[in-house]
Amino acid sequence: MMKFNLIRDATLGAVNIGRYQILHELGQGAMGVVYKGRDSIIDRIVAIKTIRLGKAFLGMDEKEMLRLFYQEVRIAGNLSHPNIATIYDAGESYDIHYFVMEFVDGIPLKSIIQDKVSLPLISKVKLLVQVASALQYAHLRGVIHRDIKPANIMLVISEHTKSKDYQAKIMDFGIAMLSSSKSAIHRADRILGTPSYMSPEQVTGGELDRQTDVFSLGAMSYEFLTGRKPFPAADLPALFTKIRTENPPPPNYIQKDMPLIISNCIMKAMEKDKEKRLQSAGEFADEMEIYLSRAETQDTQKFSAALDTANREFLLKLKKHYAFFADFSLMELNKIYNISSKHVYKKDEEIFREGSIGKKLFIIMSGRVKITKMSPGNMTETLLNVLKPGDCFGEMSLMDSAPRFATATADSECSLVAISEVVLRNSEPMLCLKLYKNLAITLSDRLRKSDEKVNALLSRYPDTDISHLT
Repeated sequence: MMKFNLIRDATLGAVNIGRYQILHELGQGAMGVVYKGRDSIIDRIVAIKTIRLGKAFLGMDEKEMLRLFYQEVRIAGNLSHPNIATIYDAGESYDIHYFVMEFVDGIPLKSIIQDKVSLPLISKVKLLVQVASALQYAHLRGVIHRDIKPANIMLVISEHTKSKDYQAKIMDFGIAMLSSSKSAIHRADRILGTPSYMSPEQVTGGELDRQTDVFSLGAMSYEFLTGRKPFPAADLPALFTKIRTENPPPPNYIQKDMPLIISNCIMKAMEKDKEKRLQSAGEFADEMEIYLSRAETQDTQKFSAALDTANREFLLKLKKHYAFFADFSLMELNKIYNISSKHVYKKDEEIFREGSIGKKLFIIMSGRVKITKMSPGNMTETLLNVLKPGDCFGEMSLMDSAPRFATATADSECSLVAISEVVLRNSEPMLCLKLYKNLAITLSDRLRKSDEKVNALLSRYPDTDISHLT
């Protein structure tokens, strides 16, 4: 314990935890103290969270909890998503267990709510989509957060964005658990978590799965959009009773101008019965995306009559140049066109950035778009292509919400059609299935050609080791 106190006073001198130099204390949580530090080997600023097992896991077998903790941190450390704070390392130094994560210099969502910072509804919904999509990404990889709350969502302004929109980062996946772990029904579940955002199964010590995060996401969203907690109570017993037995008033009863689709989505996320609750964070993100798409479509820039009259020629060009549109009728393509949003970008305006997450395919109606990629060695941008009217980009986002491969920027003033996978799937499911199939065939052809190139190289250089590529 003396060593722990010494590290808490690290601002008095150069104190290290392992290879990490402590700079100063950032705060204290339920599990221990959080520090800002520097990785002495690669000279990177990091956040270091120390773990006090005696307090955090009272009544638990410490050896078993340590085993589970390191197992779960290893799994969470494999998560790579722009809306999840990355875990870099974990270890022990002088009986202090810790994990090292990305240092996020931002504002906690808790402060935004408490300070009543004014944000447009669309900006708030975009942040919730980011959080929900990141949770879905983690859930599909077997990781449950189980402590989703405003204090664990950090908002940062990306240095690359011109609109100064916030980007959400989910923090504290270090106390996440594997959905397959035995700790899912362990007594620790009654201790870890924040009462106001706990699910009914969490407060009763029941088995936890990804739907506990969905409930917490709904409770957090309720507070973010209304300014009120969904279950206000004078003490913990009253709070837990409300979470188990009472439904809060729908958000649109509190905020009269809130769209019904958003209010209903939040209420479905907070259903007591897991069979009636939204089954995934992805469903929550989809509902919010549909609202955003409708808002974008209503607020979209109006195009000239010349573009409207050229619609048939534009659709014919798509059929001719893109295999994944070739077997669509003009009527089917027109349906897709009509439910898609349209955007105008000024020269040098960024459309999306490399590494960001998106679910839209873009088609150029007029102007040019340049595609660039950052070179990891010298951090310079390399021009990959300049696209012209009729060209498509971002198509793989319809198949997989993985980080974008490159950056798209307007090379001149341009107008784009943005096909949303979520809107297409919900409004025209058969057309969406058809597009999926055609894109999968296109991807298969690309992979086959890549295999042919690899095999040709191997035949020329039979001693080449390609094990690192598999």
